[in-house]
Amino acid sequence: MAWRWTHENRAMVILCLGGGVAALDAQALFYLSPFVMRDLGVTNTQIGLLSAAVLVTWALSGFASSVLTDQLGGRKKYVVGAFALFGAFSFVSGLAKSFLVLFLARMLIGVAEGPIVPLTQSIMMDESSPHRRGMNMGVVQSFGSQLIGSSLSPVLLVFFATLFSWRSAFFLAGVPGICVAILIMIFIREPRRAHAVRAPGRALSRIASQIRGLFGYRNIRLCAVLSCFLNAWYFGTLTFLPLYLVRFLHFTPRQMSMVLACSGVGAVLSAVIVPMLSDRFGRRPIMVIFALIGAIGPLGAVTAPAGLLKIACLMFVGSWAQGLLPLCIGTVPLESVPNKDATASGLMMLTGMIAGGIAGPAAFGYLADAYDLSVPLWGCAGAAIIAALICSRLTETAPALAGKAGTSIAVRSLS
Repeated sequence: MAWRWTHENRAMVILCLGGGVAALDAQALFYLSPFVMRDLGVTNTQIGLLSAAVLVTWALSGFASSVLTDQLGGRKKYVVGAFALFGAFSFVSGLAKSFLVLFLARMLIGVAEGPIVPLTQSIMMDESSPHRRGMNMGVVQSFGSQLIGSSLSPVLLVFFATLFSWRSAFFLAGVPGICVAILIMIFIREPRRAHAVRAPGRALSRIASQIRGLFGYRNIRLCAVLSCFLNAWYFGTLTFLPLYLVRFLHFTPRQMSMVLACSGVGAVLSAVIVPMLSDRFGRRPIMVIFALIGAIGPLGAVTAPAGLLKIACLMFVGSWAQGLLPLCIGTVPLESVPNKDATASGLMMLTGMIAGGIAGPAAFGYLADAYDLSVPLWGCAGAAIIAALICSRLTETAPALAGKAGTSIAVRSLS
C-alpha cells in the first residue's frame, strides 16, 4: 500500500482538498444571500454585484499570479499565501456591517483565490505521471470543488447560518483555508522544474512577448475560445435552470434542489472519469463527446415532458461536460507549451471567466427578459455544441497518443 503515499498522490489529495475549500468560500455567498439580504438590507442587484466582484478579481488575479510566477520562479509559496489570505478575508466577510465593506471583502477573496487554479494545476502537471496526468489535474481542479463547494457546502453553511448566523458561516468557511495552507507548506515540495529568476527591467515587454508567444500555439488559441463557451454553458445553466424549473415548469423549490443535486453528483463523477478517459483514449475525442453531452441537460429541460425523474436524469447526464473544464483550463494548455508555463492556464481562466462566466449569463439574462426563460437554456445548449466543434480542431496532447511519455507536446500552428 506504500504506493498510495507517494508525493504524487499526496500532492493530488491535498490540492484536491484545497480546491474544495476554495470553492466552499467562493460559493458561500450564493447560499447565504437570503440571510445577507435580510440582515444588511441589500438588493438583488447588489447581490449580483457581490457575486461578480469575486469572479472578476478571481480571473484577473489568476492571470496576474501565473505571469508573476513564470517571471520570478516558484509556485508553492504563492499557493500557500493564497490559501492563508482567502481564509483571513473570509473572516472579514463575516465582520462586514455594510454592503460596501462586504463588497470590498469579496473583491479581496477573488484576489486571494485567483492564483489557486493555475498554480495548483501547474504543480500537479509537474508532479504527475504522464499516463495519469489528466486524471490528477481533473481531481485537483474539479473533484474537490464539486464535492465540497457544490454538494456539501450548501447544507453545511446554511445549517450554521440557521443555527447561529450568516457571519458564523463565513467564519467557518475561512478556517479550512488556513489549514490547507499549513498542509501545503509542510507536505508539498516546490515543483522539480523551476523557472529561472529573470533580472528586473522591461518586465512589461517580457510579459507581452510571453503572451504573444503563447498565442502562437494553435491549442492555446482554441482553448481560450473553448473556455468562453464552456463557462457560458456552465454559468448560464447554473443561473437560469433553477429559475426555469420553478417559474416555467412550476417545480417546487424542493424538486428543483433535487434536480440540482443530481447534476452535482454527475459533476463530481465527471471530474475524475472524463480526464481519466482522456488519458487513455486521447484528449480530443473525449472532449468532443462530452461537450456534446453537455447540451443534453438544457435541451432536455426545454423539450422533455416536465417530469421530475426525467429532468433529473437528463441533468445528471448533461453535467458530465463539467469534466472538460480542467482539461480546457489546465491539462491541454499546459501540455501544449514547451515550458508548461502557468500563464497558459491563467489565460484560459481570464478569457473564459470574463467572456463566458460574466458576459455569457448577462447576455442570456437580456434574452430571458426580451423573450422567456427557455431562451437562455437554448443558448447554453448552443454553447455546448459550439464547444464540441472547437474541441474537434484541437491538436492531440495526451502523452500516450501524441508523443513520448513525460514530455510536453508543443505544437505551433502553421496558420
